[in-house]
Amino acid sequence: MERGEIVIVSIQFVALLAVVILLTSFSPTNSAQSYPVISSVYWGSSSQNIPLQNGALTKVTQNQSEITGYFHVAYSTQVSAIAATRLCFGSNSSSGESTTYTNIPWGFDSQKNSNYLTLSPTGQPSGWRCTYTIKVTDGLSQTTTWLGTVEVMP
Repeated sequence: MERGEIVIVSIQFVALLAVVILLTSFSPTNSAQSYPVISSVYWGSSSQNIPLQNGALTKVTQNQSEITGYFHVAYSTQVSAIAATRLCFGSNSSSGESTTYTNIPWGFDSQKNSNYLTLSPTGQPSGWRCTYTIKVTDGLSQTTTWLGTVEVMP
């Protein structure tokens, strides 16, 4: 190799090394969540302050017309899909019904700095137990599922 070729190859190597170091040291200031997170779900609106727990039964005294859920997706992605269902059984378990929510409004709540969704209708007969399932999928096809059961007490 001639001296000029060695200099050109050396400059290219140093430039490539600088790009690799720059890219590996770059990280966003916010830590990214790897999966969507459903942070809180409420029987009614959040202002009614009746939280529903993931994987648990919540007994309530009043019907509500909606469920409100708050969620986040990873820092570098967006919402791809939201799905929800409801499966209800009567007190004697001999009757029931299921609902697939097909029109799920969602948006961003700037006061809570969180995405939110609303499921409606949610009214159920007294004594029935309804299990609600909410799934949020992000742009990377990563899905998280929340599942909670509500019983309206007589």
